[in-house]
Amino acid sequence: MLNNTDTEMEDNMTYLVPLTNSLKVEQGAHILYFYESYEKYVDNAVSFIETGIALGQYIVFIDTPQIYESVLERLGKIDMSKIKYVCNFEFYEMYHDFHFERVLKNLKDVFQPYVDGELIVRLWGHVDWLKENQVLSRVKKYECSCDIAVDQLGYTTVCAYESGKVSANVFLEMMRSHTYIMTDNEIVRSGLYKTSNLHNPSVFPSLSAQSKIESEMDLYKQKLDFVHVVSHEVRNPLTVIKSYAALLANEEKDKHRIARLEAIKNYAVVIDHEISHIINTEQMLSTDAVWQKKLLLAKDAIEEVYDIMKIKAQTQGITLIANIMLCGNEMILANLIGFKLVLSNLLSNAIKYSFEGSAIYLDVTEQDQYLHFKIKDHGIGMSQEEIQKLFRKYEKVNQEQSGQGIGLFMVKKLVDHFNGTVRVESEKNVGTTFFVNFPVNS
Repeated sequence: MLNNTDTEMEDNMTYLVPLTNSLKVEQGAHILYFYESYEKYVDNAVSFIETGIALGQYIVFIDTPQIYESVLERLGKIDMSKIKYVCNFEFYEMYHDFHFERVLKNLKDVFQPYVDGELIVRLWGHVDWLKENQVLSRVKKYECSCDIAVDQLGYTTVCAYESGKVSANVFLEMMRSHTYIMTDNEIVRSGLYKTSNLHNPSVFPSLSAQSKIESEMDLYKQKLDFVHVVSHEVRNPLTVIKSYAALLANEEKDKHRIARLEAIKNYAVVIDHEISHIINTEQMLSTDAVWQKKLLLAKDAIEEVYDIMKIKAQTQGITLIANIMLCGNEMILANLIGFKLVLSNLLSNAIKYSFEGSAIYLDVTEQDQYLHFKIKDHGIGMSQEEIQKLFRKYEKVNQEQSGQGIGLFMVKKLVDHFNGTVRVESEKNVGTTFFVNFPVNS
């Protein structure tokens, strides 16, 4: 069984859960296990399962049929309904080449029922593959992606490997994406794992696309430094304005004065959001964070953007009406900041180009394993020629409005990267409708 040989393992931990009867790790820990002994491997798997069930957790056990049979023989009297067994040959699709994004999709599919049921689950995955070229580099990418993908869910995971199959250099790289390193007899905190790794890229575009992105980063970093300085100088007074407006509104009796103070507070909120929006956009353009993907619960992010954009619409004399038909457990593989940037850019544009007194409609539904977004305004609209230029970098359709023409360029890049689609329908002086789809199973 496992022994705690790291006497400092429990120092500075915020929330600990038992991994075995005598060992505690952080909730959501990602553990890399290199085994040599078949017998000890099975012992550790049994301990992992028994402790999880004792805590009221569910178990996803991905392994060979032979090992699963050995585990079942050694398990005591437990609730077998809490164990979901998955054959690792099927899960890792070993009849194909090892494609890490495809395996991530399978991981998401396995987790989805537990997310839907708001259940806590721990996962044991025996990673294996048939002989093929370049497989270890793909496995390394999968482990980095897996660490980021399950981070938000907070599920404790063990990724097990036969020690002789993994080279020393790949092992060192894997240590960077795992909180703990485990052997047959002990477990220690990974000295190479840092929280900051969660902000490093996990799923990259092609090498040629990455090269083009990197060539632009220096310019954006310079702009970002300037934006940070400006935001610091502006945000402090904004906080004071919001606080004073709220304080005066609470003391005011006249409803007209209260409405004006509320408008002051709303304008301050909108300005603060615009600053955050600019910073987030520049950060994504100046770092690799734009390419990082993780499993996201979409509804919370959508409602957060809607709440801000509703206030912005009010300040422009426009009504934003939302119909978000989601249960709350829909997951997508995306980037949280990027996902919110897509929605806020589209809603912001709809507000900017709408006529005062009109309404904007946001409809969000889930159908056929896709999230469907429809954003419809009754504004100035566009011609077909203008639509053709819409997603080009620095291409502004309306020169009279503020902005640098970067918003919809980023929208298209982000939607494509999240394996989604975006299209637009528009008519001059009638309005514009954007349709965006994101797969919930990719």
